[in-house]
Amino acid sequence: MKTFRSITLALLAGAVMAMSCKNAEETVCTITADRLSILEVAANNPGEEALIITTDAPYWIVTTPDWVTPSARHGVGGGKSQIVTFTIANNYKNDATTTYARSGEIKFSGGMTSLIIPISQLGHEAYIDPSLSIGGIPSLDEFLDFVEAVNEEKSPIRWMNSNFEIELLADIDLSSVTTWVPIGNVEKSGNGNNASKATGPAFSGVFNGGGHTIRGFNATADVGEGGSWGLFGYLDHATVKDLNVEANLTLTASGQADAGVIAGTTYCSTIENVKVNATINSTGTTSTKRFAVGGISGFMFSVYNTEDATAYDSYIKNCEVTATVNMDCGEYNTANNANCVMYGGITAFATNIKDDSRNHIEDCVNNGTMTVRLGRCSGIVPTCNYGTIVKGCTNNASQVNSIVDGRIGQIVCNLSVNSAIIDCVNNGDLTTTGTSTTAGALVALMGDDSVYIEGGERIANTATILGRSSTYLGLICANHNKFDHVSNVILSGHIGLYKSDGNHEMYAVNSSNIMSYIGRINSAYADKITNITYVTSGPEPETPSEGGSISDLDPVDDTWN
Repeated sequence: MKTFRSITLALLAGAVMAMSCKNAEETVCTITADRLSILEVAANNPGEEALIITTDAPYWIVTTPDWVTPSARHGVGGGKSQIVTFTIANNYKNDATTTYARSGEIKFSGGMTSLIIPISQLGHEAYIDPSLSIGGIPSLDEFLDFVEAVNEEKSPIRWMNSNFEIELLADIDLSSVTTWVPIGNVEKSGNGNNASKATGPAFSGVFNGGGHTIRGFNATADVGEGGSWGLFGYLDHATVKDLNVEANLTLTASGQADAGVIAGTTYCSTIENVKVNATINSTGTTSTKRFAVGGISGFMFSVYNTEDATAYDSYIKNCEVTATVNMDCGEYNTANNANCVMYGGITAFATNIKDDSRNHIEDCVNNGTMTVRLGRCSGIVPTCNYGTIVKGCTNNASQVNSIVDGRIGQIVCNLSVNSAIIDCVNNGDLTTTGTSTTAGALVALMGDDSVYIEGGERIANTATILGRSSTYLGLICANHNKFDHVSNVILSGHIGLYKSDGNHEMYAVNSSNIMSYIGRINSAYADKITNITYVTSGPEPETPSEGGSISDLDPVDDTWN
């Protein structure tokens, strides 16, 4: 037991609450102690601390933090003094585990007054011996221990290989995990259009999947305001590579949030050589704020650091997603603005703060089907907000979108400041049914003088594009409003006006009239479109006879599967 001083304190400014009993009716009394505080108790083997309590109240009671146990919870006063001892729990696990300091209050009450004694305990700073590493993650138990270590901001060195990468050594089956807490479960992501770094335990290392598969990633999640949800929540200057994931997710949001199969947020980070096979369902949001959902990542952000004059770009490259997507924007997000629910086969929202950094989406492939009611949805990334380069990507996924007022493109929906589409291909049929929805094979809207589209040797579109707006419908871009250039694009496929009875009005596109079907063109920018070529991929579809149905139009069948 600690040695303590037998000093009775009456009134000490700002520290001890003490009042004299006035009379028998009011009974406002004094409580004094021989110590004003108990501070910096040891983390390991803290032992006991003691106080001498004196009060003229008829009785007293004491409350403590849950890691402090008193020798008595109540006692008799009447002017008598009593020693109360406090057993402090260990704030220590082992030499290799860091713990954090903690603090609280011991409170004595009685006779219509109280006395508060602050108490604090030190933490333990672990010494990590590199020889403790087991070289990687060999099992589900070790994987869950790794997740816990990241979220408790402990060193993950136990699971590192010789290159200091956290490496999977075996396939992992998560089907027994009923509630998923993301790796890097930040308190708040900070991801507005002017994103700031997250608060809380982001993941900042290198995760090497070793070509292994995480399967059974089955989860239902309601992502709250500022949330960032996925297998990884928030990647901060991190890398995830060489990984396969099989998932079945049901996602909703109750505030501005980001979610992806691999990561909620990719902040100055890289995801590469990752394959996803997933079912993704969502009933949208109960908020008018953005909910961005991606087959790889929900939100993607890059930063130029003026202090070291370095651009910290983000990359998603050589990734492949095969997903069955069923999403509804809910009653709150029925238009195409940036505050809507959106889905992207690779990522949903990519931006910076109008600086010299870039987001790069390269050589990615999206497969499957997207049956949605969303204001923005595409096979690669619906919102290229600022500084996003989409290069060498392919969308094979069909989309049926029943939004009333949407902006829909199969590669990108909005191509904004300092962004570009280079050598990308759409092979997925697109059907939009809303009268105010714009529909483009590659992009819905180009809206800034800095953006551009460049083709390559591949045919940029082979699919059938159907929409209800004859003005904003195109085999390249629904609305060529503002842009730097559109050049060297080879096109094929079919285009027509959607009819609800299945008797779609298909246009007869050929090499001589192709410029009439690439989309609406702002006349002030017409000379910026060069070298557009149309090649025939098959016979032009015929309009079905009276009483015909969608099955009469073979090129459009996949749209309705």
